[in-house]
This record gives sequence, C-alpha cells and structure tokens, in this order.
Amino acid sequence: MNTEVMQTPQLSTGRLLLLGASSVILCISFIMAIFAPFPLALAIILYGRTKGYLAGIAGLILSFVFASLVYGDLTLFGFYICVFVFGVGIAEIVHRGVSPVKGMVSFGLGFILFIAASFGLLMNSMKTTPKEFILQQIEKSSDKIAEQKKAVELSGDKDSIQVLQLLDRPDLLAKEMIESFPSYLFMGVFLMLWFNMFLVLKSRRLLLSGQDFPYSEMNLLNFKVPFGYVLLLVTGLVLAVWGETLGSTVYETIGHTIIYCLGIFYFFQGFGVFSDLLNFLGIVGFFRTLIVMITIFMASYLIAVAGLFDNWFDFRKYFVKRKTED
Repeated sequence: MNTEVMQTPQLSTGRLLLLGASSVILCISFIMAIFAPFPLALAIILYGRTKGYLAGIAGLILSFVFASLVYGDLTLFGFYICVFVFGVGIAEIVHRGVSPVKGMVSFGLGFILFIAASFGLLMNSMKTTPKEFILQQIEKSSDKIAEQKKAVELSGDKDSIQVLQLLDRPDLLAKEMIESFPSYLFMGVFLMLWFNMFLVLKSRRLLLSGQDFPYSEMNLLNFKVPFGYVLLLVTGLVLAVWGETLGSTVYETIGHTIIYCLGIFYFFQGFGVFSDLLNFLGIVGFFRTLIVMITIFMASYLIAVAGLFDNWFDFRKYFVKRKTED
C-alpha cells in the first residue's frame, strides 16, 4: 500500500485562514522564518489565485499591525512583503508547469536584481553611498549596539574580542557589511526558494495524489550544476587566496562572493546525493529528519563539497550498482 497517498484536503475557509496566519507566525518565530512562504504558496495552489492572494493580503495587514503595536518597528512587515512575493512566485511556477529548477533560478536572480536596482535608486535619491547610509543607520542604533556590546562582553565567547572590535569601529563594521551582504543575500534567497519549493512540490503531490503533474520534488533533488561552472569556481578560489597579491583586496571580496554564490548551488546538488545515500541506507522517519537537520547546520560545507565532486564521480551510480548487485 502506498503510504504517501492522502485524501483530497477539505478546502474550508478556516483552513485557508490558518494557512495565511501560519506564514505570519513562521515569520515571527525567526528560527523557522525561512519556511514562511510555504503555507502561502500552498494556499494559492489549493484554493486558487484569488483566495490565495487574499490570504496573503490578510497576512500583510496582520504583520503590519503586529510589527507596529508589538515591536514598534516595521522590519517584520518588510520581511513579510518578501515572504508574500516568494509565496506568489513559487505558486506561479507550479501553476504554470515551469521546471522547478529553471523557475527557481530565474525568479531568484530576478528578485536579487530587483533588490539591487531598488537599493541603487534609493542611494541615488538620497545622494549618499552605501557606506555612508550604513554608518547613518549604525548611529541611529547606537543604544542597541551598546546593549549588544554588553551582551558580548558577558558571553565570554572566544570570538568576542573580534566582535567587540567591529562594534567599536563603525567604519569597519560598515565595510564588513558591504562586503558580505551580496553573498548572504544570494544564499538567503536561494535557500528560501529551494526549501519552500521542495515542500510545496511534495505537499502538492501528496494532497492532490489523484492528479498527474509534470514535476515533483525529485526534480530539485536531481539538481546538477553545469560542469563549466567549475572554471568560475576556480577563478573565485584564486581571487580569494591571492587577490591582494594581484593588486587589490577587492579581488578577495569578489573571490569570496563567487565561492559563496556558487557554493549554494553545489549544496543543492550535494543535498540530492545525500538524500539518495539515506535512501540507500534505508534511513527514514524521525531519525532521517534528525540526521538531515544536524548535517545541514553542522556540515553544510561537506554537502557542498560532495556536490562539487559529484561532477566527476557521479556518486548516484554507485548506489544503483550496489542495489543491482544485492
């Protein structure tokens, strides 16, 4: 008996509202905020665009009220706007039958370019530079930074001296943020897209099991970076290691950015290999979930490395060969 076949869900108004509220609750949780687009995208797929979008708009209103009254800061509302855009984007990719990988890459790059262009226009309208803008924000947050310094001093962490040095030097902190922001933005966007796309595709197949779909979560697990990108990765490694020798520390920053940006795609490829390995070993259920979570948080670099070397060794063929022999 196929344990994955489920009954068609009852599409009640209460369940629609619950999905919309769940996305806001996930945003508030911070730790689980990466999964916030999932319930919204699922609502659009199950209930249709009109009802799904209305649930998202209700979530926007709820997040605005909560951010204003509880936090006195609209950061949560700003993040939920991104969640809304991601939820709509993922739902549209699935609705239109676009390849999950192609849709994810196109949407992710488009979103990043939009953010970059918007930030550039903001800087131009304010007639300032990114460094000056960040220094202004640091100055406005001086009280919070002072509290953070006290917390770091009391923590006794081995890296606390470096953190304190950054907090005491706004110029260095601004420089660090400017250099690292593109990488973190790129990785954050694609991590959120990949995980939520995976959950949506899997849920769609389970909840609407009587229907045929051209794509499933397996398309994401079989993600493979074109071999030619290895040359770009090598270029990034050269710049990261010898950038200053080549004439500028900017080259080092560019090199690290290339490594991190490509690394997230090799992580996706490696995660697919890792998933196949767990299948081969017969690890399922809660224990599988626990292993996956521990590996993601503690050995993500190893997964990315496995994805890189999969271009030469094709690890999956060894799993198939062993199964055949058994």
